Order: sequence, then C-alpha cells, then structure tokens
Amino acid sequence: MSEPVHTRLYLVRHCDVHNPQGVLYGHLPHFKLSSKGEDQAHALGRFFASTAVRRIYTSPLERAAQTAAIIASYVTNADIVTTDDLVEARFGRYLQGVRPRDVPWRRPLWFLHMAWPGLLRRDESVATMAERVERPLRALLDDFPGEGGICVSHGDPIQAFWIRAENRPAYALHRLQCAKGGRLDLDYAGGALKRITYEPPSVQSTAEAGPVQPDASQA
Repeated sequence: MSEPVHTRLYLVRHCDVHNPQGVLYGHLPHFKLSSKGEDQAHALGRFFASTAVRRIYTSPLERAAQTAAIIASYVTNADIVTTDDLVEARFGRYLQGVRPRDVPWRRPLWFLHMAWPGLLRRDESVATMAERVERPLRALLDDFPGEGGICVSHGDPIQAFWIRAENRPAYALHRLQCAKGGRLDLDYAGGALKRITYEPPSVQSTAEAGPVQPDASQA
C-alpha cells in the first residue's frame, strides 16, 4: 500500500494596511497596504520563493490582492486566482467605517457577535467561514498534491478555519489571533490535515488603537 502524499499549504493573512483615520475597513474599497505592509509582503515573497507553491488563491479585497501580487512576484510559475471564498467576514460590513473606540455605542451588535458568532442574520457562523476557506485549500490539494499553494485571506475567516480544525468553541474566534502578515503552515497527509503551525509576520504590525479591536472588519 502506497504512502499518502504529503503536501504543505499556506493560509496567509493580508499584510498591514494604510489606514490614517484608524477606522474598521471591512469590505470598503481603497484600503491598500502600508509601507510596513509592503515590507511584510516582500518578506513573505522571499520565504515562498524557495517553496513548491504552484497557485495563489486570494480574497478580492484590495489589501489581500496586493499581498498576493507581491508574493507572486517572487514565485516562479504560480498563477493567482481570485475567489470570494476567502473574502472578509460578512459581519465586517456592519462594523466598517467606525473607529474601534466608537464600536460600543455605534455598533452595539458587536457584543452579540463576540458572544456567539453567527447568531445574527448579518453574521456568519464559524462553521460557515471555515467551510468556505477550506474550499480553495481542497482545490489546491486536488490540483497540486505534493506541491501545494497559498490562500490569502483575512483575520476572522482564517481564525474560523483554525479553531474548527483544533475543535475549539466558537467563542474562541477572537482569542486565537493570526496577525497581519502572519501565516498558518498546514501539513496534510493525503487529504487529512495533520498539523497547523503558526508563523507570525517577520515585520511586526503596529498595534491597533483603541479599547475594542474587532478583527471582523480590521482583518
């Protein structure tokens, strides 16, 4: 009986964002990488240059697409595919445009989302986010076994995949953090996920200001 094929995939959070007004940007357009974010993306590109990556899936939002494009500039023969499966959490639309310190009084449904992600109609459950993130990961496993690829997404969808893979409760969504420019290294044997390793960004992000840091729209 043959041994299962070992494949390493990478789940990358987009890099640091230029956000001079300090708002939660959610699904808003025109939020590009900051200079620090570009440095983070180039650092990721240098790392991926020595891997067997064959394809990069990315969220359509500008900060993720820009991260993917910089990474791709270092990787030979890796195409970029945009997919809504990796887009920001749906709840980000509710929070976007507000500063974190104003969330408690301007976006009070945030507290219900924190306590029970997916309870509100405008929200997504952890399972729903994890399932959509897993679709492009499965496509990479099917199309490039033994070689692998990258998915570039946002904080909440990545963390939803992470906590479900580790059988953590839904309320852990905002307690297990993948920083901007960080990545999860996913080791598969055949189609089975065997190990998750978190690698923080090599260029550290600046801390988000304010007492409330809702990753669903900062992601």
